[in-house]
Amino acid sequence: MRKLILGVLVLLAAAILAELGTAAYTEHRISRALRDSAQLDSDPHVILRGFPVLPQIITGEYDKIDIQVERVPTDYAGRVSLEAALTGARITPGRWYQQRITALAADELTGRVVMGQTELGRRFDLPDLRLSFFPVTFIDAFDAATEEVINRFRPVMLTATPPESIDDEPVTVEARLRLDGNVLTIEPLRFYNGPYRDRDIPIPEELRERALRSFKMTMTIPEVPFSQQPAYAYPQGGRIVVEAAVENVTLDLDHDRASTTAGRP
Repeated sequence: MRKLILGVLVLLAAAILAELGTAAYTEHRISRALRDSAQLDSDPHVILRGFPVLPQIITGEYDKIDIQVERVPTDYAGRVSLEAALTGARITPGRWYQQRITALAADELTGRVVMGQTELGRRFDLPDLRLSFFPVTFIDAFDAATEEVINRFRPVMLTATPPESIDDEPVTVEARLRLDGNVLTIEPLRFYNGPYRDRDIPIPEELRERALRSFKMTMTIPEVPFSQQPAYAYPQGGRIVVEAAVENVTLDLDHDRASTTAGRP
């Protein structure tokens, strides 16, 4: 009995090692192919989702592949993160031991540009900028809206110290995100002084309009991964996310080109 248990444990350990090792190798293959195709300075971070991974690798069909490139310099928002999620993914060639990946296909590709509060603050002269958002109940009092609808209409809260503030006291404003084509605007609407209007705004009355305007941010985002047009923007914790999704996509990594047979913005 002890030998049987020991044998089962050895087989289990071998299976786990095979799973982890093959997954790491496949993630590395995908990462290097993406780096070469997009001419990146470093390997993107690739994660194979779903368990177990080994059967997915053997068949070449994956539940989901997540891709992330961090601290990519831009002229519109400082350093940003680029993210992509491929659901129902397939790689070509599909054999795990074949090194050169020439294409990635997916039932759905979601691409994101993620802008952090620190980089946005530096870019727009609000170095202590913090981002937050209203609770869902402010947008969906009846608990009937989808997450996508909530994200599209959720206001963002901007907290920072504008030049007009007295004694360098930070203030908070409510703002809306507006995406018009490739242009994202963060439009401040009003000062926020608490749910019970019990907070003082440390800015003289005659300077408040100018202080409010100092929170306005406008940026042109050329595209989101992979060569998709921005579709909508939403706040997420201390970040602003610009996102787009397309269905039935094939990424030709030999030519750094994405072709779609059917899509949706």
